[in-house]
Amino acid sequence: MEKVGRNAPCPCGSGKKYKKCCLPLHQQSSAQEFSPGPVTLVPGLTDLDRLSNSVVDLIEEGSLDKAEAVCHELLSRYPDQIDGTERLAEVYEAKGEKKRAAEYYRKAAEFAQKSPGFDQELIDRYFSQAKLLESQE
Repeated sequence: MEKVGRNAPCPCGSGKKYKKCCLPLHQQSSAQEFSPGPVTLVPGLTDLDRLSNSVVDLIEEGSLDKAEAVCHELLSRYPDQIDGTERLAEVYEAKGEKKRAAEYYRKAAEFAQKSPGFDQELIDRYFSQAKLLESQE
């Protein structure tokens, strides 16, 4: 099985980051496999996680203006995290604003390049999505 990066989209298809979706469950499962005794892991979502995940939910229900507002709140409250930028790209893509979406995918890629903890596959995915959207303009 191919390793999934923490900041990559979750392979379950939720649209959330792996670290905020299935990673805690996989960590708990792995810990229980290798641990002789009971293991209690509490995934505990942070406010950042809740806000970021709420954008995905708002996009899915078609509340794109609300999703965009939450993205701006993410950018304001957590400027040192990628979530606001990445989610804005997703919102603009859902709105059909391909040029703006591409701009934010590029910003997300550049952020990831400068920050520790992001794998090259995710960076390439952001750049690839930006190029795809620009070609559709």
